[in-house]
Amino acid sequence: MWSILFYISLFLVLSVIGFVYFKLIRPEKQIYDNLRGQGITGEPFVPLLGQLPTLRRYREADMMMTYYEDLVKKYGQVFLYCFGPVMRLVVNEPDMLADVLSRTNAHNYVKPAVGSSIFGPVIGYHNLLVAEGSEHERARRMINPAFHYTNLKSMISIIADRTQQTIEKIFHEIDSTEAIDLQVLFNKLTLSVIVASAFGSDLEANSTAKNIMIRRFNEVLDAVLYRSLYMVNQIPFLAKLPFWQKHVVDEGARLIGEFVDQLIIDRRQGHSKSMSNGPDLLDLLLSAVDNEGKAFTDQEIKEHALTFVLAGSETTGNLMVWMFYILMTHDNVLQACREEVDGIIPSGIEITNEHLADLVVCEAVINETLRLYPSAPLFVRQCVHEHTIGTEHKLHIPAGTSVLINSYTLHRRSDLWPRPLEFDYMRWLRDPKTGLKPKLSHPYAYLPFASGLRNCIGQNFALLEAKIMLAMFIQQCDLKLVPGQKIVPDLKITLRTKYGLFANITKRKILK
Repeated sequence: MWSILFYISLFLVLSVIGFVYFKLIRPEKQIYDNLRGQGITGEPFVPLLGQLPTLRRYREADMMMTYYEDLVKKYGQVFLYCFGPVMRLVVNEPDMLADVLSRTNAHNYVKPAVGSSIFGPVIGYHNLLVAEGSEHERARRMINPAFHYTNLKSMISIIADRTQQTIEKIFHEIDSTEAIDLQVLFNKLTLSVIVASAFGSDLEANSTAKNIMIRRFNEVLDAVLYRSLYMVNQIPFLAKLPFWQKHVVDEGARLIGEFVDQLIIDRRQGHSKSMSNGPDLLDLLLSAVDNEGKAFTDQEIKEHALTFVLAGSETTGNLMVWMFYILMTHDNVLQACREEVDGIIPSGIEITNEHLADLVVCEAVINETLRLYPSAPLFVRQCVHEHTIGTEHKLHIPAGTSVLINSYTLHRRSDLWPRPLEFDYMRWLRDPKTGLKPKLSHPYAYLPFASGLRNCIGQNFALLEAKIMLAMFIQQCDLKLVPGQKIVPDLKITLRTKYGLFANITKRKILK
């Protein structure tokens, strides 16, 4: 009896070892050896763990982004390292990036399946973030009109209204000596904006919506980030185990899904309507049809809307945090923005699209913030067909290779950007005669929203939102950085402040 159990146990152990080796280790090692054979240097191949222990030590020392900068100093702009069991080829040469990200080569690269593993339990598996092939192409064509300039203009009123409510709440409900965490403030504000824009739901007026879409949504997002940090949701059999806050993700996703289902039903039945001056994102999703006249299903509408909420709140909120960090530490930048806003938008006048078009300094400040602090600094493309990239130095990419683009280090290259670590918004100012933006050193030197067919579809909405919030806050508020705090860039899928960003916010006393 015991001998039978022993052999069964031995068989199971050997089966697991064999599965791990042939499924997780061997394919990555073959790609690693192939690229090393082409002269690509990098960190040693360590099965399963890779460089995670080193990365964790850097993070605990508050130097996570320094880790990636150190790798560049050590190996150059193209190198190898292992993120846990996955070997990654880091490519930060613009000519090579053009080959990876261009539309003509889109069929050779997809988003890796890990994105589906991380975000699928929250937003589903049939949306712009994780879909591929014809499904993604169809959805992209149907959704593109929602982000056309005409439709975005109608959402200015929502953004301005949510922002004004937040400012008034600060003035009337928070003591001027109380420090406010801008990371919390702006992530909550951008979430409120995107929920109102996507669903026509006022989070402040609807306590149920506020509880689910703010408290639950943030709980789920924190759990997803936690699971990503420990790579739980990147290994399929671990992702299914009831540990590592899986219950938080499952329960929260269920409640959020049921809430959104009801919002869609209410809109179809005419029980709710857009809060903007025109159709909101939900209206546009409901009316969208493909080339054959077929509309989205309710499940597809829910997943696309949740994708907008996920991507549109976290990234723009982080942009606002880093931008106000710059404004509070660069008085000349703040004064330049404030003088422009005061000269274009009279105090007490509702902000309009005509005002926004003239805010060229504010636009430049946003662009420069995204250069130094891109909201999503790392993104990955997986090669599905063997492909050659580069011009002078050609590199043959084996199928299955994960290509990582690090816009944080790309945007700080001294050969692509003069004074790369200096915040210089003037590098983005348009030519006063032609109205054209300055030409980049290379079209692929600046990638805050990625590029190609999988670039961020909501980038124009994000830039519009950031400009409105920036203008309204600096015109009405004085912000002072709380001294003595530690400001550390920390990567948890997006680039956050590790310990928050605390400031005192008071009503501006002098308005021109």
